[in-house]
Amino acid sequence: MDLDIRETGSTCVLKLKGSFKNESVRAFSSAVESAFSSGRIYIILNLQDVPMIDSSGIGAVVNALRRARELGGDVKLVNPSTFARKTFTLVGIWNLFGVFATEDEAAAACA
Repeated sequence: MDLDIRETGSTCVLKLKGSFKNESVRAFSSAVESAFSSGRIYIILNLQDVPMIDSSGIGAVVNALRRARELGGDVKLVNPSTFARKTFTLVGIWNLFGVFATEDEAAAACA
């Protein structure tokens, strides 16, 4: 999985590309913790190019959401792939996230 990281103000945009599992979960979790350590409490996850997400990936996203909310922030999803959307729905966490069509819309919702 490729991970594109862009940080601005209190927001960190993570654009994931590829399967979100195993080794990529560690890279994702590290990036999220780095963002939180830098004072970025809003995480925007662009999941457009994620063809597969396994239970470890789901767990990492839920942990990011929990930690963000503890810090007064949130996690927003951008344009999740069909597989990601179905997986989030299947495990019953879809309604925990704000979901947006673009990164700009997600960023505008971070306040």
